[in-house]
Amino acid sequence: MADFPLAVNVQGDYGYKVVVVDSHCTIDEVIKTAVDQIVSVLVAPFPEEAVLRARVHGATRPLDGSLTVREAGFIQMEALQIYVEE
Repeated sequence: MADFPLAVNVQGDYGYKVVVVDSHCTIDEVIKTAVDQIVSVLVAPFPEEAVLRARVHGATRPLDGSLTVREAGFIQMEALQIYVEE
């Protein structure tokens, strides 16, 4: 059961949205969950070859995709940015 809210901004969106995930989800799963809920609804689809990454708001480095929410030590409503890696 999803029980951990995160504030997520997907590249191209105007603001943050609340996405609820399980604390054992990986960052890659968080990205997939957010993209499934937001892309094609609020932002245009990304190219198929696009590689999406996530980082904590204000950070310069992406999070390791295999890191879990629990391992990352996030607090509820942690702000994450999801973006296309260039």
